Amino acid sequence: MGKRRLTKSKGNSIWLRNLLLLIVSLFSVSPAFSQEIGTKISKEDTVCQVSIPVETEIPEEPLIRCEPVPLLYTNNAITASIGAANMYDTYLSPLEYKGFSIQLMYEQMRRTTWFDYRFYKQQVFQLDFAKGDNPAKNATEYWGLFNYRIGGHYMLYTTDKFRLGAGGLWDINAGVLYNERNGNNPATARGYSNLNLSATASYKFSWGAIRWQMDTPFVGILFSPKYGQSYYEISLGNSVGLVNFASFHNQRALRNYITADIPLGQYIIRVGYMGSWVQTKVHDIQTHHYTNSFVIGFPIEGVKQPRKKTRNQYWDGY
Repeated sequence: MGKRRLTKSKGNSIWLRNLLLLIVSLFSVSPAFSQEIGTKISKEDTVCQVSIPVETEIPEEPLIRCEPVPLLYTNNAITASIGAANMYDTYLSPLEYKGFSIQLMYEQMRRTTWFDYRFYKQQVFQLDFAKGDNPAKNATEYWGLFNYRIGGHYMLYTTDKFRLGAGGLWDINAGVLYNERNGNNPATARGYSNLNLSATASYKFSWGAIRWQMDTPFVGILFSPKYGQSYYEISLGNSVGLVNFASFHNQRALRNYITADIPLGQYIIRVGYMGSWVQTKVHDIQTHHYTNSFVIGFPIEGVKQPRKKTRNQYWDGY
């Protein structure tokens, strides 16, 4: 008889504990990832911790402690840019080629838990295409480049409307420049990777928000053949000096990005300006690639929830 009463008491204890956990979870669940633009979500979520003693047969009063936790906002944007391009590479031609540039970019900005929720991670995939003619308009160059950047910014100063951050980005680039007039060396490859210094600032108005970001490389590596060295020689094994240390003495670059996010009904449109200026001087070969582009795109903002640990239920029921 005593054993049955003890079993029944333990069963009531487990049932009451599960009921309390269910009630707390209903009132402390965080919002799911939002795909809707312009959805109003509170700046902070509430996380509750429940402590229920299990040593005793009859549960004591549970200890519930709730603390506000900042939400992990994620901003994804797909943009297209079109503008003017200026290309110059003395390996192919002593002339500048001017024309137009088209860029497609996917950008992700995500708030993280690092440094007390003050670090924002950034990831960018970008594809560039440009076409330009020489001053006489009798020859054309074509440019293609893939760029990937990852890094982030630590928010030095932040309020409800203004945010200022500094950080760094690592990038990797691969592309080619082709000149339709040349016979022996019609194209040259571009490959470089850098660590970049970066600064960003954003301000929220009543009609929308603006963001400015500026990046510049300070150390890295780049690929460059020697002046007059053909790619046929390189294919035969003459690869000395192809990979070079890059810094301010032989590479200077700046990327300036200014955008405005404007709500239009249930959607948000992003418009802005992107300027990119890159120049190098290695092995007596001078290059530059300048673009000034108009940006248009669509950002989508949501909230990222931490992934819960999965439970292996394979043996359940056996």
